[in-house]
Amino acid sequence: MTKEEILIHNILGPIKGGVRTFACAIELTAHLLFEEHMAQDDILVTKHIYPEVAKMIDKSYLATARQLERMGNLCWDRLGEEGCRLYIGRQLKDIRAPRDMLFYLAFYSYFGRPYYEVLEENPQLLFQEGPNEQK
Repeated sequence: MTKEEILIHNILGPIKGGVRTFACAIELTAHLLFEEHMAQDDILVTKHIYPEVAKMIDKSYLATARQLERMGNLCWDRLGEEGCRLYIGRQLKDIRAPRDMLFYLAFYSYFGRPYYEVLEENPQLLFQEGPNEQK
């Protein structure tokens, strides 16, 4: 079991469907952010995440997109106040979109610390330059 799958199970408890798919999406998001150095705002989940995950799990783009969105929403619903502080770093009333959970959990998976805690110490992570844009 990957660290991303363990993270999802820590949030959701024992669940079968969609864990591998969501874990692949978290891992890919972390790769784009921290190894490819893409800015968070430059990552388009419909272009960069969904099609790649669909290939990885050998499912259609549409089925993968629906599954990832459901899992993002399910994680959000299960977090609660304590989970928000633990994984995100602050209490939020709502997420803008299920894609936000990919970023929150990619940060937690990569750093082992909540999203906002990492950003407070490293705000430049939001504005990284990709390999083709570096000076």
